[in-house]
Amino acid sequence: MIIAEYLSKEIFPLAENSSIQEAERQIVDFRLTHLPVVKDGKLLGSLNSREIQGLNSNELIKNHWVELEKFSLSGEADLFDAFPIFSEYEANIIPVLDKEEKYIGVLLSEDIIYKVADFPFITEFGAYLTLTTPIQKYSISEIANIVESNNGKILGLMLVGYNENKAVIALKVSIEHLKSIGDAFERYGYRISNKYWEDSKQELLRDRFKQLQKFIEV
Repeated sequence: MIIAEYLSKEIFPLAENSSIQEAERQIVDFRLTHLPVVKDGKLLGSLNSREIQGLNSNELIKNHWVELEKFSLSGEADLFDAFPIFSEYEANIIPVLDKEEKYIGVLLSEDIIYKVADFPFITEFGAYLTLTTPIQKYSISEIANIVESNNGKILGLMLVGYNENKAVIALKVSIEHLKSIGDAFERYGYRISNKYWEDSKQELLRDRFKQLQKFIEV
């Protein structure tokens, strides 16, 4: 999942002689937080949409170098490397550079969302479990062994939080044998904060009981 494979073809960088009006047009049309500014193939920085509010539309970008924010990614970086940058700069667009640090395009946050939405962790039918365990005890191999020894299948696993005391794991498993998988995790000392499959089972039983009542009444 190399970033260079997901560059947007719709966004064009600003030049030093571009006007504020040109920047505003793209920012509004594409709902962007920033726009990259490029000179001779080199990234100068990104103009924050908040910085141009109230400026004269006829002013030139080069009069506002001081407002440019410096962030970018290599085209050879992994897609997941973009998440902390999106978060740190409160951006939905990241300029991308090649090996010679020349500007080659931008990565949009929505493109990453669409890609991640296709992961089996999201698309496959299954149950999500949130597990908490002491950090010293955190072991992916143990988690996999617990699931598979109870005839389950892991569809996705992500470490979503940790500190010096504990680790929090988001786990998605096939829906078969959920009760035995949950019981096994608790025997091994894991705390499960998400047990929604039990609620689903109870809801199913209630629905069947209602159907049985209707049948009897008929």
